Amino acid sequence: MKIDRFLWTDHALERLAERRLARGDVERAIRDGHSGRRVNPGSADWRVHGTRSDGKRFAAIYDHPAHGEQTTVRIVSAWPVRGKPAP
Repeated sequence: MKIDRFLWTDHALERLAERRLARGDVERAIRDGHSGRRVNPGSADWRVHGTRSDGKRFAAIYDHPAHGEQTTVRIVSAWPVRGKPAP
């Protein structure tokens, strides 16, 4: 599945700034991890884990498809992960 477009919620952008996460790292994690994504039990459809450019891990939650487009995701939030991410 090719993802061409990322839509960011205001909440997600605020959290990136607070948590010192880069948009590019989150978008890459979603592209790279989309085929192995997990169902998210909360306010977004899916969850993936990624690694920041400095080697620290994070989680991101997103909706897919977004706005009826199979190549679009809507990023809801992201946060640093301490320890190993859940399987």
